[in-house]
Amino acid sequence: MSTHSTRAGLTALLTSLLTSAALAQSAPSKLDVHAERLATQGRGHFGGGRFAPTRAEAGKLVADLFIDIDRAALPQLRGLGVDIRTVLPNGLVTASAPVSAIRAIAELPGVRFIQAARQLGLRMDVATGPSGLNALATGSSALTGSGVIVGIIDSGIDIEHPDFTGRILGVWDHTLDSTDVGGAAAAPVGYTYGTEWDAAQIQGGYATCAHRDENGHGTHVAGTSAGAGLAPIDVANGDAADGYRGVAFEADFLVVEYDFDNVKNRNSTAAMVDAVAWIFAQATALGRPCVINMSLGSDFGPHDGTLAEERGIDALTGNGKLVVVAAGNAATTYGAGRRDLWGAPLHGTGVISGTGEVVPDVSVELPVGWTPLAGTGNDYVFFDLWYRGTARVQITAPNGAKYPPNFSGAYKNTWKTGTASGFNTSQGYLYVSNLPGSQNGWETNNTDNNIYIEISDGGGTAPVAGVWKIDLVPVSIAAGETFHSWNTSSSSLTLATYRYEGALSDSVMTIGAPATAKSVISVGAYQTKNEWVARQYLDWSDPTSGWLYVLQAYGVPPLDYYEPFVLGGVANFSSRGPSRDGRTQPFISAPGVGIVASLSQVVGQDLFGHEDSYYRRLNRVNPSGYYATLQGTSMATPCATGAIALLLEDAVSKGASMTPDAMKAALKSGARLDSHTGAVPNGDYGWGKLDVDLAMGFITAGPTSDTVAITSATWSTKKKQLTVRATSTAAPSATLTASWAGGSMVLTWNASLAAYSGVALVPTKPTTVTVTSSLGGSASAPVN
Repeated sequence: MSTHSTRAGLTALLTSLLTSAALAQSAPSKLDVHAERLATQGRGHFGGGRFAPTRAEAGKLVADLFIDIDRAALPQLRGLGVDIRTVLPNGLVTASAPVSAIRAIAELPGVRFIQAARQLGLRMDVATGPSGLNALATGSSALTGSGVIVGIIDSGIDIEHPDFTGRILGVWDHTLDSTDVGGAAAAPVGYTYGTEWDAAQIQGGYATCAHRDENGHGTHVAGTSAGAGLAPIDVANGDAADGYRGVAFEADFLVVEYDFDNVKNRNSTAAMVDAVAWIFAQATALGRPCVINMSLGSDFGPHDGTLAEERGIDALTGNGKLVVVAAGNAATTYGAGRRDLWGAPLHGTGVISGTGEVVPDVSVELPVGWTPLAGTGNDYVFFDLWYRGTARVQITAPNGAKYPPNFSGAYKNTWKTGTASGFNTSQGYLYVSNLPGSQNGWETNNTDNNIYIEISDGGGTAPVAGVWKIDLVPVSIAAGETFHSWNTSSSSLTLATYRYEGALSDSVMTIGAPATAKSVISVGAYQTKNEWVARQYLDWSDPTSGWLYVLQAYGVPPLDYYEPFVLGGVANFSSRGPSRDGRTQPFISAPGVGIVASLSQVVGQDLFGHEDSYYRRLNRVNPSGYYATLQGTSMATPCATGAIALLLEDAVSKGASMTPDAMKAALKSGARLDSHTGAVPNGDYGWGKLDVDLAMGFITAGPTSDTVAITSATWSTKKKQLTVRATSTAAPSATLTASWAGGSMVLTWNASLAAYSGVALVPTKPTTVTVTSSLGGSASAPVN
């Protein structure tokens, strides 16, 4: 906001807690911290809009949710006005629900947990081989990606770009509804939003398909992973003589345009899971293996794979169904030359040791003279903190006032474990949600508690400059218990300085969601190219102004933000591991700097939302105008996606397993090491640098026959659910399908159980069930 409030009556501590937010929990809640705040305040756009986005539909405020529920309770959800979208085999559903109904939904007996969906961002730093991308695809093999589908969940794709002609099988556009296109396309079956465009409409070009990639990010990602390299090039003025062909250049595409810019207020992780489900369903119907690229993510959450969206992805992956996710671009340092643009490092850790500490557990220094943004609720710093045990929170403002001032009397329950509330003060608005695992549903996933702390102008007063101190006061904490926290700020407070027990925040453990999902392949970036020939427009705001050709390099204006370049070294922006639960992250690294790939010819606004062109302003357009040079883990990820498409093609020819675990094993065993990677695994490169030819040597021929056994087939009278478990001698290469009179389902391989399993909502108890293998075996058994 633009000015500090001067309300009369404000003292060091304003009168009381905001009554609408005071939540001394009397009984265990089924809501996560952000769903709790939605249900209490109806406010979705706090924390900079990263959590619990809301929108108006049919006169009601609605939010996207993940609901963990017994399938028998789904009709009751619909009775509360809930739009059920993707139903996952692990009990989760994605849904859109009235905010006013969240409490009632939580009270349904079959509901176990509700998590508010969150927003995602692109993984291109704001901002293959040295001469192009196809170096990843050359060598001893002649693989092209033929027969494989590459899924793209991004800003869309330029359907008329020569690099994709005849290979886009379908597009689901989340930003256009049927009413926006005169009924020319409808939402996919099972969903009520967006428009689905088929191959015939797409091949007709923009005359028959209204989808556009006006951002360009998705087109570049598609070109990197599988562009054909057929667009005209300008070799005379500096384009590479061998063109700019993607890795799996004969793979086909299924594309989802995700609503990053909230054109329809659909930027939610629930919509992301819907997109994954849609792409895999289309690929399954075509009988083809598929790898999905997601150059997107969020920097917040438990960082251990237990978010609902991550578990949703885990439930959808399987044999021939893989997901590749950008690690993120959250690595930064306080010494960066442009900290005003990138902000401080995100992560910090400490030990919850007791009261009377001289150094606070957490502190943030807001710079003197910072300028608030116009409006309310847009100047903030916040912390997403995870720990085990129970603790209280106390915040000390720069003027020395403590909130709460003590933990007795009226403040006996303030900000202790199990509460969420806010103070509106003369120093700024303070909000803390401190919900334990036993109350926010996390106990079923990671047993940890989550504290969300926000210092903002949400109450009308901008937070004052100076040092804000946050103390975690233990109630029941194991000796030496650590906490991990992730911090960020609004653009007005990028120069804030964060300390954890006196140490500056760092870039460790900054791989975000959904890259930390258990089944996905997360990708970090390393540096392979520092310069390229580009168009320098005489007036970058006017593409008709003409241009010169320049040799552009990182570290040279207008790209002077880039830190020192080390050929072959990890990119300075690439998020670092490990995950909070100790897994190797990123899993693998790929080229992510100076990547040349397809440029959407309908790009309008730049990637930051200004009226000028990002591509023209930063000299990223290559001489022909059909390609652009970008960087980020967004660019490294499609390099890996294209490589995995080649390995899927190879696996099909060998009859080999194509599960996430099998693909990870091949990538890990075939990873390339050098003087930059050092000993692996590590938090910079994961298991090393991606090498297609080496990984191919670890794709081994699979079984050609199968023997199936059903270990259990049970039907629940109460839940109306059929549960089937079976074993296979060809596991996990085989695909097992369970069928019964009136229905069927594909079983999921569970490595920990060494068995396939599946659950389906079946109204009437079947007599028998038959499980059939894709390799020829089958078995039948009565249903108990």
